[in-house]
Amino acid sequence: MHYKLDAPLTVGKKYELKARIKGSGNGTLALWPIDTASSNTNQWGGSNDVQYEASYDFTTSWKTFTWNFSARFPLNELDFVFGQYGGSIFFDDVTLKEVGSDKELIVNGDFESTLTANWEKISWQGGVSFKVVSTSYKGDLLQAIKDAKATLEECTDLKREEAVAARAELENAIAEAEAFVAENDEDYIAETEKLKKATANLSQWIGVPESADPNFQIYLCFGQSNMEGNATPEAQDYENVSERFKMMAAVDFSNPVRKRGEWYIAIPPLCRQGTGLTPADYFGRTMVEKLPDNVKVGVINVAVGGTSIKGFMEEYVADYVAGEADWFKNYMACYDNNPFRRLVETAKQAQKYGIIRGILMHQGETDGGMGNWAQNVKKVYERLLDELDLSADNVPLLAGETVQTDQGGYCGGFNNVIATLPNVIPTAHVISSKGCPQKGDGLHFTAEGYRTIGKRYAECMLELLKSTGMNGVAANESEVLSIDYFDAMGRKVKGDCQGLKIKRVTYKNGTVKSAKAL
Repeated sequence: MHYKLDAPLTVGKKYELKARIKGSGNGTLALWPIDTASSNTNQWGGSNDVQYEASYDFTTSWKTFTWNFSARFPLNELDFVFGQYGGSIFFDDVTLKEVGSDKELIVNGDFESTLTANWEKISWQGGVSFKVVSTSYKGDLLQAIKDAKATLEECTDLKREEAVAARAELENAIAEAEAFVAENDEDYIAETEKLKKATANLSQWIGVPESADPNFQIYLCFGQSNMEGNATPEAQDYENVSERFKMMAAVDFSNPVRKRGEWYIAIPPLCRQGTGLTPADYFGRTMVEKLPDNVKVGVINVAVGGTSIKGFMEEYVADYVAGEADWFKNYMACYDNNPFRRLVETAKQAQKYGIIRGILMHQGETDGGMGNWAQNVKKVYERLLDELDLSADNVPLLAGETVQTDQGGYCGGFNNVIATLPNVIPTAHVISSKGCPQKGDGLHFTAEGYRTIGKRYAECMLELLKSTGMNGVAANESEVLSIDYFDAMGRKVKGDCQGLKIKRVTYKNGTVKSAKAL
């Protein structure tokens, strides 16, 4: 390619050209300044007044190259020659100055504004694929990324085909943006990462079937005996369970009669026949109490008393079960000796009806001596997300503490390990068990304890939903702080512009609501 100078260089003067350059692969680039107006032509009619300056090897990482030369001709064009290199070459911060002068001779060499006509493809390059893209991304795209993140977190009102199209556009923008990112451009890298997260939010909605109700929130629950439920439910625990709070059976029950893979009102037990009250009970009850009447909540509980986190890791589970006691083998047999797979299979069935919004875990008492417990939890969490086409940015992990030491808990010290989860999993949140009484065995909560910690799981989740504008809670329209409109790429537009738009309303109480607008 070449750059046409607005005025020829002065013969005898010294000049310095600098440019930041990288490629999609490794290659070699040379600078050939030329006087295209010269009458000294070659056999093809081109100018012979060419200076063959240094060539440099470039890589996939940005590097600044410098050419120092004296003009032997009235050079009016800078030819950048890369032969038959078949990849992409990226330029940024191109400058040309006479030595000793501050006057810049390249127009818009930092590509912060519209690409000028000075840049052209050399005609004889034939079939070499070539495109010049302006890095005005540092202005326009950076702002678009910021707007896109704010907008696309609220995109569940898009039709699926609209979401697919928007995601494709955003993925292309990410790819092009990353090609121009300098390794030390921290702001740019950070905003590109935000755009990735915003794009992931579209993916969750795209991945569910047409039958799924966006107002049916589903939560996966897993762990060992405290998630399984170890306290006998009391009379109050069977009463006033809202029809909006459902459980999908992960196993068949005979009493009460429940069939695996079907929804029922969430009257305990929620895990398996013979289990007790669990944090999931009062998590769900609190959620439906606080959410609007059109929102339903469903839970799936796959938990095994006494299990290590390895019981949910398919590479370990077979050998792990083989070495355990018969009572434990009986529990695991309920899930065909693979509780992780049963949780995934049941969750996929549930996705036909609603949207998975979070994962609840209570586990760790068995793993007091496991040095890499947090890393193993991360593996289980990320595998669930991957198997179910979910994004961590939409589906947080809520992990409950064990019985506190001051309550007589034998494993209270393990709460120090649980506290490290957010350091390993950025979207993990620890649920306090402070003040939750235990039943006397030092391991399991009482019914009162399960009610308390279950409500705390819900309080945490409600705050997370509120922060993303997905809580559906109506706000007083007289308390509107701002109303903004965005296109499918996340760029701010006027409310009367044509085409698909997203309307985002921000209220003074912090609630953010978005919907499709035409």
